[in-house]
Amino acid sequence: MKARIALVAVAAGLSLAAGCHSIPAPRPVETATTTDLVAKAQAEIAAHYSKAHPEVQEYVLHTAQTFGRGGLWRPEGAFAAEPAAAREQRTLRLARLLEEGEYGRHLCGALADAGAVKDPRLVPGLLKVAGYHRADSDYDCRPKWMAVAALARQESDEAVPLLISLADHGNQNTRMWARAALSRKTGQDFQGDKPAWAQWWQAQGHAAVDAGLLKPWAPPPKPAP
Repeated sequence: MKARIALVAVAAGLSLAAGCHSIPAPRPVETATTTDLVAKAQAEIAAHYSKAHPEVQEYVLHTAQTFGRGGLWRPEGAFAAEPAAAREQRTLRLARLLEEGEYGRHLCGALADAGAVKDPRLVPGLLKVAGYHRADSDYDCRPKWMAVAALARQESDEAVPLLISLADHGNQNTRMWARAALSRKTGQDFQGDKPAWAQWWQAQGHAAVDAGLLKPWAPPPKPAP
C-alpha cells in the first residue's frame, strides 16, 4: 500500500512593489486546533465584520487559517481568563515594547498578543508600528500589517486617520486589514476610496482628515541600475 503524504501548501508570491513586502506563512494542515481557530474567526466576522465587503471577511478568515497555528494571530480575548494582575503586567509590557521598540519582525509575537488585548494604552505603540514607512526603499511589511490588524480590535477613534491613509496601500495584507479595521469601527465599507472614508468620518462630527493622508499610495522609487 502506498503511503499517503500530506503536503502543506506554501503561498507562492510576495506582496512586492508595495513600499514594503511580507513573506506569507505556510498554509497549515487542517487539524482540530486549526478548526477551533477558524470557528473563532468566523464568530468574530459575524459579530464585527458583517457590514464589510465579502473579500474583507474572507481575508480575516484567511489570516486566522494562515497565521493562527504559528501564534501570529490570536483569537479575540485570548487572554481574558488570565488573572487581572498578569493581564495588567502583559499590557504594560506590550505598551512599552511597541512604543519604544525598533521596527522589525522581532515585534511580531508582541503584535499578535496586542491584537488579543483591548486596551487604549496599546494604541500609541500600535500606531507607531502601523505608521512606519520608508519612501526610499522597499521594506518588510509584516509588523506593519499586524499592527493594523491589532488596531482593528482596539476600535480607536485616534487610529481612523491612519487607517484611512492605508486603505489603498500597495501591500495587500496592509490595505485589506486597514479596510477591515475601518469597517469594524464604522460599520461602513468604502473599500480603497480614501476621500469617501474621510468625508464620511468628518460627517460624523470628527475633525477633517489631513489632506496628506488622502494622497494616493505611491511605490518607492526603483533603485538605479
